[in-house]
Amino acid sequence: MGLFANVVFLAHAVPAAAVTDNSSVFTFENSTTFSPPNANMRQNYTPSAGTATTCPGTAGYTWQCSWTSDAFTSGQTMSAGTAQVDLYASNTNLGIVRKSQGGIGYTSNNGWTLSRPAVANGDVLIAMGTFRGGTGVNVTSVPSGWALVGARVDNGTSVSMVVYSHVASDASSEPSSYQWSLDTAVKLFAYLIDFGGLDSSNPIDVEANQGTASDTSHTAPSVTTTVANGRLLTYHSTAYCVTWTPPIGMTQIVDFSGCSQGASSNVDAEINELTLGAAGPTGTKTATSDTAAVGVTKSIALRPTTTPLTCALPAQLSKPIQLRSVASNTAATSALSLNVPSGVVDGDVMIAAVAHGLVATPFTTTPPAGWTLVHQVEPGATNVFGIFVYRRVASGEPVSYSWTFSSAVNSAGAISAYWNVDTSGSIDVETGGQGAVSSTTTTEPGDLLVLSSMSTSTTTFTPPAGMTERIDVASGSSNVASLELADAVQAIGGATGSKTPTPSPSTWVLLALRPTAGSFLGSASASITGPTVALTSVSIATPAVSFASGDRLQVDVTGPNDQQNCGAAVSYDGTAQPSKLTVAALVVSEGVVGLLFLAAALPMGARWWKRRRPPLSR
Repeated sequence: MGLFANVVFLAHAVPAAAVTDNSSVFTFENSTTFSPPNANMRQNYTPSAGTATTCPGTAGYTWQCSWTSDAFTSGQTMSAGTAQVDLYASNTNLGIVRKSQGGIGYTSNNGWTLSRPAVANGDVLIAMGTFRGGTGVNVTSVPSGWALVGARVDNGTSVSMVVYSHVASDASSEPSSYQWSLDTAVKLFAYLIDFGGLDSSNPIDVEANQGTASDTSHTAPSVTTTVANGRLLTYHSTAYCVTWTPPIGMTQIVDFSGCSQGASSNVDAEINELTLGAAGPTGTKTATSDTAAVGVTKSIALRPTTTPLTCALPAQLSKPIQLRSVASNTAATSALSLNVPSGVVDGDVMIAAVAHGLVATPFTTTPPAGWTLVHQVEPGATNVFGIFVYRRVASGEPVSYSWTFSSAVNSAGAISAYWNVDTSGSIDVETGGQGAVSSTTTTEPGDLLVLSSMSTSTTTFTPPAGMTERIDVASGSSNVASLELADAVQAIGGATGSKTPTPSPSTWVLLALRPTAGSFLGSASASITGPTVALTSVSIATPAVSFASGDRLQVDVTGPNDQQNCGAAVSYDGTAQPSKLTVAALVVSEGVVGLLFLAAALPMGARWWKRRRPPLSR
């Protein structure tokens, strides 16, 4: 009897290899074996390396680092309570960074408009304008929030220069462009530079300017800086079309010549920069032109951030959306068959991407029954190519599905299946287009971004940074359809940023899958003050959680879009820097693993009798 009972129990028990560790401490490990490309969170792990790994590899802002646990077993639970995330993090001043720049020249216009680059909170924009007419031309309007740097500099009625600065304190509210107006239409040149790492409360240390006589040498005056490690900008402009040689030791940013209507009636400009050391006089900086002309010059010393930075790093705990599996196929006929990915279970959310090469119109694509179109991009008039993305919640799935076309065409497609997705409202946001993949804005924490990219040439894609490529296939040698599928969890709702693969696709669709209710387990913000690595711990109130087989826990730490305060990185998997997650108690139900632990000590027959014996009679 006892032997029989034990045999029955062992036949239904979880194999020893599948018994999940119930340790509540998950230490960050420099390995990606659990859920590539994320680093591991390993239970019962003690780092042995003396030197820690950092994420990101280079400290900065606008990044996401994720650590994912091994898979849980069905019936395992986490008690309600408090999870603690220990982060060994640093926050260093990144120094002054020239991030982007651009300008525009006019042969005759009464003002200029400069497009806004992609800016972060705390960026400082420096814009210059130089124009013919000198004192006879007035600036009549300046965009809101811009301040004149020093004074306007004129050289008689020949040429003038103005330089303005602006702090992007809230990058999300910045307009798409900035416009200056003049009272007279003249030849002019304008240029804008976006700097990070400046003291946003006082970005200009010192400045000076002067007019220069007709000559081939044009000297920007010396300025005496008051802080170390600043950045010197020199501006040189003439009332002529010339070619410039920058001052010795300086880096030329731009050399503009507006020669479309005669050299002697134009305006010209050069901008240079130099990284400074100790505070003190910079010395004069002389640029030379290939033709003598009257000019104007300006020297500006930019002030770096000097105070210790404090960066707020959001740390989030979740059961992330996960890929079940993916299947793909290509065809050169009027139908494309796609297998249902292996292991799919009812309730999984499936995403199908179908791309076709160039084909004459009229042309139609017909999906199988039960699939809902999410987004399509099909450019062209008499000839078209395109990509179609569909969704379906798995329910009693067949072996495969077939998409049909109104005529034979090269096609490529893929179905990817995910779980922990909200089946009632799978799609949070979706968009599509041609060329570079533009940013969209998610509304939920823990969305999974799914990018389908199509090219009309035979190519092998490289996925966008931070995304994992799932499929990369191509159909045909002419009128080609190449398709890549890539995905990534976006921890915090908000702008996705550009997600452009290499090469840039012909068409693309980007969608965000919404996680199921209960997947988001909580978040907290870690306040990191630099520059040295230090331990910062945050507490996250978590609910009780029941895990399905294959579920994982994931910690996402996000560097916000805040260059003014964030030059941050997390150190982990080092003997002195064991960043980790500690959760409330993990429990495995007695019917799964607990009984296996007891089996060796307590005969099954005895346990069965204890549970099944009738109550004592009274």
